Amino acid sequence: MSDLFIAGTDTTAAALRWALLLMMIYPNVQEKCFKEIESIVNGKEFASYDDRLRLPYTQAVIHEILRFANVVPLSLPHGVTKDVLFRGYTIPKGTRVMVNLNSVLQDETQWKFPHEFNPANFLNDSGEFVKQEAFMPFSTGPRICLGDNLARMAIFLFFTSLLNKYELFWPEKSTAPNITPMFGIVHSPYPFRVGLKYRRSS
Repeated sequence: MSDLFIAGTDTTAAALRWALLLMMIYPNVQEKCFKEIESIVNGKEFASYDDRLRLPYTQAVIHEILRFANVVPLSLPHGVTKDVLFRGYTIPKGTRVMVNLNSVLQDETQWKFPHEFNPANFLNDSGEFVKQEAFMPFSTGPRICLGDNLARMAIFLFFTSLLNKYELFWPEKSTAPNITPMFGIVHSPYPFRVGLKYRRSS
């Protein structure tokens, strides 16, 4: 359990930092999320996780943040337990295997806008949220990240709570936005400052 929470804390925090950065860079996206969240919260203190089903645009934005940020681009190391024949290549038993998730999350055959941040990657022409088979920031298959559901829930609740209470803006005299990730197992944005303005009293 401690491994699950310790590993999940770093990656979830990185995803939320990307969310803050991208919402400041794209204030029009932030405002559309706020209006949709406000219409659902409707007097409640916070949105609940069940509300995600009524927030198609916000869902698309969160998924696009995770796709674009690609927080753990090589997933975690895996190993084959027996000799495996894959596309004409033999992978011997015990070989460590690294998965390049970036090859899927930016696949030009799978995404409308593979190399840019655009929630339209998860929306159909009617503005409805659409699940994409190529969306796998937590890897896929039987060895998918154990914290997948926990991370999705935490990111949704933090993201909607922040946008419901605050307007995020780029502070004056701050350096220009930098969307180049810091190198490491976890791709985090470089440190940046966040401007916050209350949208309403608590």
